[in-house]
Amino acid sequence: MEFTAKYLRSLPTLCTGQADDLKVETSTMRVWISRCTVEDGEPFDDKVTVERLRNGRWEVADEYQG
Repeated sequence: MEFTAKYLRSLPTLCTGQADDLKVETSTMRVWISRCTVEDGEPFDDKVTVERLRNGRWEVADEYQG
């Protein structure tokens, strides 16, 4: 399931990172949306990063344009 930027921005921010806002967190998945744009160095605007918990570590599972 891919989350749209519009949907993610409608959710409360659970935590803020250096350049991203955490919008979804479960015991095995986290979904972040970047506050940065291509002008800031992102590969595309509205970058969504999905992390999965694997072997006790959070790993990037997917990145896409929201």
